[in-house]
Amino acid sequence: MNSAWAASAIPTAEVPTPYLPSTPVAVEEMLRLADVQPSDLVVDLGSGDGRIPITAAVAFGARGYGVDIDPKLVAEANENARNAGVSERVRFEQKDVFQADLREATVVTLYLLTGLVNRLKPKLMKELRPGTRIVAHDFGFSDWTPDRSVNISKNYLLYIVPAAIAGAWRLHAETADGDNSYDVDITQEHQKIRGGARTGGAGFLPLFDAHLEGERIRFVLVDGGHAHHFEGRVLGNFMAGSVRHGIGRSTVTRTWRAERR
Repeated sequence: MNSAWAASAIPTAEVPTPYLPSTPVAVEEMLRLADVQPSDLVVDLGSGDGRIPITAAVAFGARGYGVDIDPKLVAEANENARNAGVSERVRFEQKDVFQADLREATVVTLYLLTGLVNRLKPKLMKELRPGTRIVAHDFGFSDWTPDRSVNISKNYLLYIVPAAIAGAWRLHAETADGDNSYDVDITQEHQKIRGGARTGGAGFLPLFDAHLEGERIRFVLVDGGHAHHFEGRVLGNFMAGSVRHGIGRSTVTRTWRAERR
């Protein structure tokens, strides 16, 4: 936890507080919860001595990047990366966390107080791509329920950036009754989605078991006496995937697609 960020929601270096590094257990559990892979870029906001990005590189083969407002900690972090043999994959810069470029991040780690976490949220939602994992240590977002959380000595909260899908969609699906089209309306609060569909003679059909995780969406429509289980991906103004109905040997899987209306 960076000293200035830990103490205040004011993003300046004028509020000195003790530096509070993450414990080895915290580093391990945050990276484990994020399910870090070699293809990931792990960005730590308030990176201190660099232990989270460096561990991500050493243990998982990931790339790492950290920003901190304290130049001494930034110098120490870069030296630690060199000593760990990962300086080609990990770098640290002295920078205001609000100025960090997050567009390429696939994992973001935070050990910041709630006030600053909440102030960072608009930037995170604007710059991070759907599916990016955000892991917060102890202090999460006030208005966003984590996708998962664990308590091992401390609390670790996982948030998966959801695709923006609220609004009106036109869905086309191959179902047991042939090719059908539906007008679908969806409301969204982060990863929590609700909605329903309308089609020719069936009236309003609610979306059951609707869930969004990053770009991945699933829901169930009951139409014509059949439960149609939809799974797919959101790609901007389009969605596409598979729809199945039936059980066991009678299960039939077909395709579906949707575009914004």
